[in-house]
Amino acid sequence: MMKKRYFLLGLGLALGTLASSVQAKDDKPCGANMVCASDPNTIVAALQKAGYKAKLGKDGVGDPEIDSAASGYSFSIYFYDCVEHKQCAAIQFYVSFEADPQNTEAFANKWNTDKRFLRARVNDKKELVFDHDVSTIGGLNQTNFADLLEWMASALNDVRAYLNPKK
Repeated sequence: MMKKRYFLLGLGLALGTLASSVQAKDDKPCGANMVCASDPNTIVAALQKAGYKAKLGKDGVGDPEIDSAASGYSFSIYFYDCVEHKQCAAIQFYVSFEADPQNTEAFANKWNTDKRFLRARVNDKKELVFDHDVSTIGGLNQTNFADLLEWMASALNDVRAYLNPKK
């Protein structure tokens, strides 16, 4: 009986800690001049400040989504780890290319072997997908986010060269 009590006490403490960590995430608004997934408008503003278009909408499940473009490619920013479609903790830069016979796992893995951050994969529709996840808990400052955008534009130029090696 004593073991059961300790187990229930431990379980209660663990659940309390989990609940307080979820509550803590909800209670921490995006700081002044910070870019945070918890406030999608800060990402829209940072994109626009850096000269990118940014259209805020919702994805298929109701979470925020931003459509933008860089290096001649349209891309989306999806929001993850959201609480009721708000208070998100992370974003993902996402660009996909139409189904093509060259879109194989080996083709994607060759990219992944040579590149460090932007991940390639082939989805179930045989589209080649490139994505990059970023946690924004605590916020990114404007300089960090602008650097991330420059890096993303550069990576998309690398994608162009990878998809069209003869050009």
